[in-house]
Amino acid sequence: MSEQAHRPALNIRRGVIGILNRGDEYLMIRRAPGVPKGGAWCFPGGHVEPGETPRKAVVRELAEELGIRVVPTIRIGAVRVPDTGHVLAVWCVRQLSGVFRLAEKEISEVRWLPLSQIGTMNPGLPSNELVVKLLIG
Repeated sequence: MSEQAHRPALNIRRGVIGILNRGDEYLMIRRAPGVPKGGAWCFPGGHVEPGETPRKAVVRELAEELGIRVVPTIRIGAVRVPDTGHVLAVWCVRQLSGVFRLAEKEISEVRWLPLSQIGTMNPGLPSNELVVKLLIG
């Protein structure tokens, strides 16, 4: 085996997604203009900072982007984003407190949608379909 086969992949970027639902509807965000993939619909989340656990990252990201305090309840899996090298840990979360106060530089809009409509949001991120598959089992 070559030396490269033993090296860990250094270009993998870790991120998190926080799944927040109310009944049969799930929170989707529209990325603000000026951020990567601006205008696209996706589940809320973001990057895992160096030294941070994915559990702490999902709490921090939803606080920063949405102004709410959440607790992760269960990690339902992870998705690898096609063509980017991102691996996103997917956490179901429960809102503890706060009212939505969007970080306007990152999020332009939010909507609550049933799973059947998430795939129809245009433009949507490729990870949306992968996350929906995790949610429906």
